[in-house]
Formats: sequence, C-alpha cells, structure tokens
Amino acid sequence: MFWDNVKELLDIKNLTQKELSALTGINLGTLKNQICRNVIPDAVEAVKIAQALNTTVEFLVTSIDDNKAAKELTELKAKLAELIMFKK
Repeated sequence: MFWDNVKELLDIKNLTQKELSALTGINLGTLKNQICRNVIPDAVEAVKIAQALNTTVEFLVTSIDDNKAAKELTELKAKLAELIMFKK
C-alpha cells in the first residue's frame, strides 16, 4: 500500500522517481529497489518521502489521513473525472 500511494501521488504531482530521489536525497537505485520489492523504507526515509509529496507517513501507509494532501488528492481526482467526462 505504501508504494501504491507514493506512485499515485507522483502521478498527480507529475513527478518521476528520479525527481523524488532528488527531493528526498534517497539514492535512486535504493528507491527503485524498494519500490520493485515492495519494501517499506525505514522511518527516516518514509518521512522524507512524505514531506516531498506534501503528505504524511500515516497517509502513505494507511491511505487514511485527514490532512491537506489527502483532501487535495480527492479534489484533484474529482477534477480529473470532470475533465474526462467533458472531453467525451
């Protein structure tokens, strides 16, 4: 679930794994390895990732959070759905 949430936020924010690596200071190879193997990072790395994505570790781990980023994600999904429907 952690990496699914990270990937979703990366997509929404139009960021790459390479950019996340640069924002967090986590080696790109390490990041890709953790994603590929679905290994949850240690607490320090998880906090860096959450901060880079403007969310909390709680949200990345559980998908449940009552914070600004979670609300923003919901709003962006709704706007995206509206745009998709508008283009049809």
